[in-house]
Amino acid sequence: MVEPVVEIKRRKLNKQQLAVLNWLLKFRFSTSKQIATHLGKTDHKAIQSKLQILEAQDLIAKRYDKSYKLAGRPAEYFLTPKGSRALVTSQPDTTIPDNVMKALYKNKTVSDAFLKHCTGIVDVVLKLQELHGIKLRIYGASDLRAYDYFPDWTPDLFLSYKASKGVIYRAFLDIWDDSKPFFVGVRKTRNYITYAEEGDWPEDVEFPALLAICATKHDQKKLNRQMKKALSDSSDADDTPCGTTTLDQLNQATKPTAKVWTSVSWADEPQSATLLGIIRKS
Repeated sequence: MVEPVVEIKRRKLNKQQLAVLNWLLKFRFSTSKQIATHLGKTDHKAIQSKLQILEAQDLIAKRYDKSYKLAGRPAEYFLTPKGSRALVTSQPDTTIPDNVMKALYKNKTVSDAFLKHCTGIVDVVLKLQELHGIKLRIYGASDLRAYDYFPDWTPDLFLSYKASKGVIYRAFLDIWDDSKPFFVGVRKTRNYITYAEEGDWPEDVEFPALLAICATKHDQKKLNRQMKKALSDSSDADDTPCGTTTLDQLNQATKPTAKVWTSVSWADEPQSATLLGIIRKS
């Protein structure tokens, strides 16, 4: 007698599991502590079992080896192609561009520098959310791939700040750590300014402010000088607000009105400013 085939149905992904998958799609890599903070958990150990379940189903995976343990370094989790397909199935309105899907296949082999850059971006995201709450919407590079009017050299983050009376201000934000040479940041800034004048940004939307977070005060001062020069070389300099800060300055901020940013313009000396003080000029 042939035994009947019993189809084992997998439970639907719950709200918290979907939140984890969406987060990893958005920002690519995160530690368990970062994911726990995003989910509002005070202890990252509280979500370890949840991550293990997703990992067992091959919806997420992690980068981890013996060197991590010796260095006291936490595992970095990422979304798998199977996890992305599960997202689309669970959320029919989810669209994942082809270039984002291709990137998922490279998660196991990306360089260590790139991986650390991604988790550094997430630290910045969590800090900005802590300071500005729901007024500030933050989009990762993966979010921007679906829009053809963004420059090819997409920013690390795209900020949309909803101020009073429903007015929205926008900004490109890049985190300049040690993962790339300094001149890359300078070139990217100049490319943004050129794109503001010659690119395909929608005419009915003000071009975003340009923001950069530097690893050190020394790098910030160098970038300020380069920004100022790029703006002075531009024929439309007044239309591109620029601002910089350092990771230390940002992390020391305790309120949204903290003047931890430096506003840079072609005509004036750099001045201390709030985040909103810079981007509302855009």
